Amino acid sequence: MTLKLIIVDDSELIRTRLIGLLEGIKGAISIDTADTLVHAWESVRRVVPTLITLDLHLSDGNAIQIINPLKQLAPAMQIAVLTNDSSEFNRNKCMQAGADWFFDKSTEFEAVLEVVQGLAALK
Repeated sequence: MTLKLIIVDDSELIRTRLIGLLEGIKGAISIDTADTLVHAWESVRRVVPTLITLDLHLSDGNAIQIINPLKQLAPAMQIAVLTNDSSEFNRNKCMQAGADWFFDKSTEFEAVLEVVQGLAALK
């Protein structure tokens, strides 16, 4: 079974860095990317991923507003928020909305790798 990921970030550098980090994981992994909330929604509707990583602030809005609708669309999908705006307020809002993880890009970037490795081990 393939582990499907969608990386949602408006920074091409971050998307590329995450892909490079995650490509080396053993097992069948499919990685798609999106740079806006609209593209993220369209991607999830096409192919429900195992995990979606969301940047908090995107050009078309705040990812907090899409977490709950994404969970309703695909309840089994897991969501990891990866942001530079890692205030306790944002962490609480994201977790209340249904995020499974909340990571600070500057200090916990590699934690996403650990999450994906854990999910890959289950597949």
